[in-house]
Amino acid sequence: MSTSDSFEVEVLDEEKGLYKASIESEKQPAKTKLKNHWQKYGEKIILFIGILLIAGISFEAGFLKGKNNQKGTVEVSQIACAPCPKDDPSEESGKNSTASVSKTASEVKNKLTSENKKCAFVASKNSNKYHLSTCQFAQKIKAENRICFSSKEEAESRGYQGAKCCIK
Repeated sequence: MSTSDSFEVEVLDEEKGLYKASIESEKQPAKTKLKNHWQKYGEKIILFIGILLIAGISFEAGFLKGKNNQKGTVEVSQIACAPCPKDDPSEESGKNSTASVSKTASEVKNKLTSENKKCAFVASKNSNKYHLSTCQFAQKIKAENRICFSSKEEAESRGYQGAKCCIK
């Protein structure tokens, strides 16, 4: 029995031992229970609903922003490799007006031309790719690891493959 229940006994016939027992509970109407519940938990319920609304609005805003920023699919058909520099370094220095720069560039061109005759293709001992001697990646190979080839056939016969950045 709960604290609001009452127990009542009614005597019908004392000689025969007939009694009538009844339990009456003071049932609160649903409206009163709801009012008590709201008074006790109302602030927490409002806070919970507010958090749900903010989370839902934030999610939807992010979804719509992402949908607007979506450009489409991007396909990459070639392995990323930087383009090789031009064979003629004097072209760049020709743009400069000073004579000392053009002399230095012509010296570099002569040096590269003589090296290119000996070493048209360059590879590293630590790799299986060969490059044109003018390729920026070939120029980064350390001297102690550098291997020179006079032709593509020579490089490929020794097991090297052409680098896709400079060998087509």
